[in-house]
Amino acid sequence: MVFLTENIGTILVGLFVAGVCALIVRKLVRDRKRGKTCGSCDGCAGGCGERRTRL
Repeated sequence: MVFLTENIGTILVGLFVAGVCALIVRKLVRDRKRGKTCGSCDGCAGGCGERRTRL
């Protein structure tokens, strides 16, 4: 119990960082499934898979 009370700040920051990383990975996986990435095109200069709108 002493370990937890002495390191609660480090533990909370670590959990926060791990949560943010999990959300980033989740978004990358979802984008890849929806075809919003450039994983299969050559060079990717044209922004394949993206929907671009001009203002």
